[in-house]
Amino acid sequence: MPIALRDIRVDAPDDANNQLLKDINFTLSDGSITLLIGHTGSGKSTLLQVMAGILEPTLGTITLEEQPLWHKRKVDQAHLLRLGIIFQFPEQQLFARNVRQEFAYSLRPYRLGADERERRIRDACADLDPRGVIAMDRSPFSLSGGEQRRLALATTFATAPDWLLMDEPTAGLEAAAVRELLCIIRVRERGGFVIATHDLDTFFPLADRVLVLDRGALVFDGSPEELCRAPEVLTRAGVGLPSCVEAAIELARYGIAIAPDRLTPALAAPAIAEALRERGSASTSPAPQAAAPGPQAAREAGVAAKPPQAAWLRVDPRAKWLLYLLLVIGTMQQQQWSGLAVAMLLLSLAFLGLPRSVLRGSMKIALPFLIFMFISILLAGLDWSTAEGQFPLGFSAERGWSTALTLTRLFLVLMAGYWLAVTTPYGQLVQGFNWALKYFHKVKLPVESFSLAVSLIFRFIPLILREWQRFSAIVRARGKASIRPGAVRSRDIPALVVPLLLAMFHKAEQMTIAMELKKIDSKQLLLKKNTLQWRGMDTIIVAAGILCFSLLLYMQS
Repeated sequence: MPIALRDIRVDAPDDANNQLLKDINFTLSDGSITLLIGHTGSGKSTLLQVMAGILEPTLGTITLEEQPLWHKRKVDQAHLLRLGIIFQFPEQQLFARNVRQEFAYSLRPYRLGADERERRIRDACADLDPRGVIAMDRSPFSLSGGEQRRLALATTFATAPDWLLMDEPTAGLEAAAVRELLCIIRVRERGGFVIATHDLDTFFPLADRVLVLDRGALVFDGSPEELCRAPEVLTRAGVGLPSCVEAAIELARYGIAIAPDRLTPALAAPAIAEALRERGSASTSPAPQAAAPGPQAAREAGVAAKPPQAAWLRVDPRAKWLLYLLLVIGTMQQQQWSGLAVAMLLLSLAFLGLPRSVLRGSMKIALPFLIFMFISILLAGLDWSTAEGQFPLGFSAERGWSTALTLTRLFLVLMAGYWLAVTTPYGQLVQGFNWALKYFHKVKLPVESFSLAVSLIFRFIPLILREWQRFSAIVRARGKASIRPGAVRSRDIPALVVPLLLAMFHKAEQMTIAMELKKIDSKQLLLKKNTLQWRGMDTIIVAAGILCFSLLLYMQS
């Protein structure tokens, strides 16, 4: 089943001028092993998600057996069942109560018979767990980190996809597990592999083809041997050289010339022996060689200019804190819908010019709250009547209207907090809040601890949204649902929420350890260096905020 990409382009969600992938064209033959290499941020993971049908390209087409992958912003489930992807940290996808349920979730879309399902589970465990440590009734959370990764790999291998896309599959695996994984890849009789990796020495001997990405562009497409004979491609792309190339360069310094495309020691050893025989027993001092330019130098030679910052990011955080407080106070004072309409208009103006990803993130917060509002208004307005001859259940519009007014105020305050969080870097958020509370130092209040707690809450809002997007991609890949990008089925919620909560707890634990190491004990500030700088633009913005606050007070009166 060949897979073909034609003129694929993917734009960054927050900046259409930033292309994550640019004019990608290639066709992969069935049964081939293709490596995808490039420096960090070159677009490898993005390309894998595009090929897996998780991320829709901005432009271009993807075909499986000459059939389009995407149709009306969806991928047909028949295509999804033939594609499998292993993410960079596959152990983070685990959520079930035991190992058997993890396999059952991955295999459920395939609608296999009981015998076939058991055979696939048994074969996958035999390949990746030869010692039988991963028992079916064990909790996946009782396994060690390496065992969890083996289990996650096994659940994907059990689906037997035609194309298996792997993102850094050897990261975090011990040497024995790496050998077992390589053995599985070698002996697999059907399907192809696309492997994004930095581990060139491990995968070069297996690969039929290598694709090199540099800043989203495909800069090389050929065999591993051809790439080793052109190491300047790797250098320009900011990728380290494989050991066979480095060995050939060093041997050449001593007058021992071998081809740089001897991918394994077994191939290099005879070539070295032959070169020594030709050279004779005479010793030669190292010949000066021009050092190949390092990856850092190559990157510095062609560093792309950074996109300009969004306007709100250049505003002093103290000004944004003042705007936030003025808007919140003015909103909470409103008792009429006309005043809330003005507050909503002002808040909408604050979101103008923000990236599309931020606006989509705001919808992920707004929709659940609006559903909560709707249910709350219905419950608050229920009116039970005991009068004879009347229907016992009615609705009090007055109580429902009052509840709607209160919850709308809270909704606007919530969205104002989201705006502050996504437009202010974390360090500046803390500094701006410390500045606002510095006058309370005189009465010995724990200002630093309080400001740290508040800023952490704001920091976690965009963090939760990013993690939600990451885990929703994982459950879409495992659940094989033909749904629009970004959507999640209700049946997949447990597979999303459990890993998401575990990831958030882990990040909270890391943050706690970091604070302990920094000795945050109400005696030291989180950031001692002051990076705040008040400009004339900030004065104008605050003045406009005061005028808007005055308008809200006028509407309230």
